[in-house]
Amino acid sequence: MKLGKEGIGNGTLFVILMEKGMENPMTNLKLVRPTESHIPEIQSYLDECLAHDSHTHGDSGLDKYEDISKWVTFCRLMQDKETAPNQQWVQSHQFILIEDDSPQIIGMINLRPHLNEGYPSEHGGHIGLGVRPTMRRKGYAKSMLNLCLEECRKIGLEKVLLTCDLDNHGSRATIKACGGKFERLAITGAEIDERYWIDLRISQPSHIINHYSNYDEEARFSRRRGLVEFLTTMRYMEEYLPKSAKVLEIGAGTGRYSRTIADMGYQVHAVELVPHNIDMFLQAMKPNQDIKITQGNALDLSALPDNTYDLTLVLGPLYHLYTPEDKHQAIAEALRVTKPDGVIFAAYCQSDPSIISGGFVRNRFNVKEYIQKGLIDPITFATSSRPEDIFELVRIDDINNLMKPFPVERLHLIGSDMFAHYLHDSLDTMDDETFALYLRHHFTICERQDMIGASHHILDIFRKK
Repeated sequence: MKLGKEGIGNGTLFVILMEKGMENPMTNLKLVRPTESHIPEIQSYLDECLAHDSHTHGDSGLDKYEDISKWVTFCRLMQDKETAPNQQWVQSHQFILIEDDSPQIIGMINLRPHLNEGYPSEHGGHIGLGVRPTMRRKGYAKSMLNLCLEECRKIGLEKVLLTCDLDNHGSRATIKACGGKFERLAITGAEIDERYWIDLRISQPSHIINHYSNYDEEARFSRRRGLVEFLTTMRYMEEYLPKSAKVLEIGAGTGRYSRTIADMGYQVHAVELVPHNIDMFLQAMKPNQDIKITQGNALDLSALPDNTYDLTLVLGPLYHLYTPEDKHQAIAEALRVTKPDGVIFAAYCQSDPSIISGGFVRNRFNVKEYIQKGLIDPITFATSSRPEDIFELVRIDDINNLMKPFPVERLHLIGSDMFAHYLHDSLDTMDDETFALYLRHHFTICERQDMIGASHHILDIFRKK
């Protein structure tokens, strides 16, 4: 499949690449402790679970209570060792998973900070969880576990034990997706469980893992606003792909770029942080694609040798790095593993287009509230982000300042989606011929320095000296 500059707007390629998909951000999930106000929803949750299974999970024995109010009281007493009804019982913190805009209980999770010897330490583990039947296989379990791991960090746990039945493939996948490492089998009589440890001393950007574990990255590129960005990036990429090039993609996501480059006959090494994305990547790969996938972090590529790759892609990590030091480290690592005269593609999200589109046009957030929270400067409208905000937004001046210390030659600074960010409803209703015409216009303006400040995504392309 050739994506040359002369043929990319012919109306055929983008039709082949477009696929149906739905975004599912799940950004408003939270864990709360059960109270009397939740009793009707707790009853609904219990009824649904018992109609589907013989018992429930992760809920402090909810299925043993006919009176839900007594269960709520029990959960409250179990939070403190001194008030536990039985001093031999393990202290526990019970949480329910809900969304901000809905009272419905999605799941329940029980955190036990201290494990007594015997059954709890062998088979029980620190965390037990369950998801209501109609919400299963949608990524909620991973989201809930990641949120609970944050609670574990707050109370000072350094590592947590989780167990699952041998035939519980869903639980195993959830635990491993959140960083669980298999230790051994726990065998007591006829009961056999797998034991996994999650090391909380290893810095895990859980907000990012949680976000992408519940987000359809493939769907973003299949819609036309994402397709404009994808085709623009590929158009410039072809210019810097020599024959027999070795390509590294850092933060490869579900592999849309890596798989396309491999289809063009290149050897690709893909590094990705989020286990869910790696699973999706593997499912989409073809047998003949020369792709090596490893889990890793853009801030630490120490497993990769110096001066190895002809083309290095950093098309996602800089969206989620919140300090100048981390951004500098990511660029430095990308440069280190790239050959002299090799080329790096680095992508950013711009702040002002996000404010205009998200704050003033589509009302996805309230600009006034963001100013009050200190996320937007009231004078300059410069933005700041925290890890829980997921995305770091910059201006072109920020990119220029970041790159000043590095020995590089800038080749292009591109607005990779330009006005597609504002026009995506119109783009989706265009016929193929009109969309092809739009692409031709886009390619004539995407590198105009008087216009790229309007682009939501910016692509910086530079050569290592």
